[in-house]
Amino acid sequence: MIGLLVRLSAWRARRRARLSAEAGKAEPLDGGIGADMPIRTASEDRLRRADFAGRIAGVLSELSLREGRVFAIRGGWGFGKSSLKNLITERLNAKSNGADWLDFNPWQWGDGNAIARALFGQIADHLGGAHSKAALARAEALRRYGAILTGAAAPIKEAGGSNHLVSAVLTNASVIAIASAIGFNLPTVAKVAVVLAVLSVGMSLLGRAFSHLGHDHANDPLDKVREALEGRLRELDRPLVVFVDDIDRLEPEQIRMLLRQVKVNANLPNIVFVLLFQPSIVERALDPVADGDGRAFLEKVVQTSFDLPAVPVSIVHRIFGEELSELAAPYATEANGFSQTRWGNAFIGCIQPLLRNMRDARRLISSVAVHIPLQAAGDVFEVNIIDFLLLEALRVFEPDLHEAMFRERELVLQKGRFPGYGGRDADKAAAERLLDIVSEERRVVARDTLKELFPPLEWAYGGTNYADSFHSSWLAAKRVCSPRYFPRYFELQTAAGEMSERRFVAFLAATATEDRFAAAIAEVEADGLLASLVARFDESVERLPVENAAVLLPGMFAIAQKLAGGRDVDPFNSPWLSAWRATSWFLKRIPEETRGGRALDALQRTRALSVAAILIHLSDPADRKEDEGGAFDPALDLDTVEAMKAEWLRLMRGYAADGDALIREPDLMPLLYRWRDYAGLLDEPREWVAGAIQTDKGFATMATRMMSRGTSHSWGDRVATLRNSFNRATIEDFIGINVAKARSDALDPAQFPEHEEALRTLQNSLEVWLGLREGNPLDR
Repeated sequence: MIGLLVRLSAWRARRRARLSAEAGKAEPLDGGIGADMPIRTASEDRLRRADFAGRIAGVLSELSLREGRVFAIRGGWGFGKSSLKNLITERLNAKSNGADWLDFNPWQWGDGNAIARALFGQIADHLGGAHSKAALARAEALRRYGAILTGAAAPIKEAGGSNHLVSAVLTNASVIAIASAIGFNLPTVAKVAVVLAVLSVGMSLLGRAFSHLGHDHANDPLDKVREALEGRLRELDRPLVVFVDDIDRLEPEQIRMLLRQVKVNANLPNIVFVLLFQPSIVERALDPVADGDGRAFLEKVVQTSFDLPAVPVSIVHRIFGEELSELAAPYATEANGFSQTRWGNAFIGCIQPLLRNMRDARRLISSVAVHIPLQAAGDVFEVNIIDFLLLEALRVFEPDLHEAMFRERELVLQKGRFPGYGGRDADKAAAERLLDIVSEERRVVARDTLKELFPPLEWAYGGTNYADSFHSSWLAAKRVCSPRYFPRYFELQTAAGEMSERRFVAFLAATATEDRFAAAIAEVEADGLLASLVARFDESVERLPVENAAVLLPGMFAIAQKLAGGRDVDPFNSPWLSAWRATSWFLKRIPEETRGGRALDALQRTRALSVAAILIHLSDPADRKEDEGGAFDPALDLDTVEAMKAEWLRLMRGYAADGDALIREPDLMPLLYRWRDYAGLLDEPREWVAGAIQTDKGFATMATRMMSRGTSHSWGDRVATLRNSFNRATIEDFIGINVAKARSDALDPAQFPEHEEALRTLQNSLEVWLGLREGNPLDR
């Protein structure tokens, strides 16, 4: 749908810009944020209700009213009652002989009495707005009438009585002040007395005025006041239409009070009330005062009703699609996970059923407009555009389910559900409880949405069981069911320590030149994002530009070498593993005719011995075990393997001759064994180690390089225990057990704080191996 509406959206944008320019002002584009507002003019009418509004305006203008009328515009929330009212008033304004009108919204007032007083007050203000003598007389008559009906006269009269008391107090005070000043030189007191006397006279006159007004409102018979008002209203040359909107938003008692006032005054000449409400809400509010039949009561108040024309949901869906296209079309690309087929299925099955009217459509458009900028940068979208729109629909219409998905991430992602997992029955029950959060009529839609968003959970709703091989495609599409992208959908920002999609795209673009790529690597490393970068390499090998292999492959070698020392952290899931695996997979994507040369060039330029050793190993038939299953699919041909071995040995021997360069390598032990393998003898690496440990400091440093670091768990532990160890075969191969024992005994570990932990661990291991003490069987 989005793809089909792009041209329409572009045309509408150009048209809107042209109209704004013609009007001589720039139109602000709010992106639909908070756009749950009624339309104002027929130019905005997309539901084709302008003609209907015109007919109603004609009826209201052509009435010859000796008595008033009460009409109603009926419709549900969000179906366009206020928009229709605005279209009607536009037509009334356009008619030279059209009815006058007033828009009254009772929702902004307080209790029922305040609403009634405001109703009469606003009508009076409108009728007196012409400031002619007749208009002012009409306004005064209406105010007098309204004051009696709403009980406003008594307080006015009481205010007049109170002023008599105030006047007496001020008079007495002034007399006392004057008397106090007689015979004394007290000009200030005399001045105060004069002021008090003036106030006394003023308050007395004001009190008489209030009493007079109170008398007029309170004591004149209501029939006499109404008769005078009717006479004034018959003088109007056109009726006044009073639109009373949002009645269905009032409290039940407020609704009853308002309709009582309308009912009492329904036959005032030239006053037409047009009430806008949802019938079911108003009828329920009237039930307590109508023996449970609020509808019958309402029929006695309203003479004629205009029901909103039905709007096919297909029109709502079409308009939603057009407005969504304006917001989301730039991101509806394959790179952002968009496909016409999947979007069609998701829109028809999961979003359309939630859009019942234009208010629903506006609410969802507003939410999309708010959250798109949080996921977008240029034409790069941080997440899958279709999953994003589905989750926005749940955020708006089923917020409790949206919140529960984030809380139940382990369930919806099916993390840790390996073959043989015994909790499937519990997972199935938990998945059903998610559906219990939504109303029964929406559970089918909610179930289909969860299946669309989280394929790993689909089995729990009777759907497909997906193999692990699908995870890579979900990851590449930035799906919410991928653990990497899941937090981004809900937290609306990239997690700490993770590289954003925008930055990853920019990083890939930088591979076009060596200078830009070197600067990009330096920036990523400075921000501590190398681990996240290689994870993205590993997950998105197909996105790596093969055309930039001459620059990218050496960079991947260099990055992997920086992470080579991290293999002890987690040999099955570490940045080092991701780095060399991604490099191997990318190497296979390079055309065969240039692949070997690219690999050898990358080794020569970067001297990345650790990753080169892995790549040689994966392509060397001599390293393949007889019982190793699967087809042998080497990335490098045999000639390249031998050439890389020779280059590797040359570089390794250069390292060994360069002072302490080799011993500083964090991946030292695997390098020593590769040296042995490629040289064909243990003599060279053993001789180098012997030279490196001649000094005590050299021995201490070698102990640190030879020590492995890991973790262990005991039954009942909630956290892992750090554990260091030495491999006995490594010590025997490169140092010798007895030599290591003698050198260790001769050292005081405390003299080498940087290596103290390794030295003490080595001492303990040697004693266990030589039978001098009992030890942990894990010490090999």
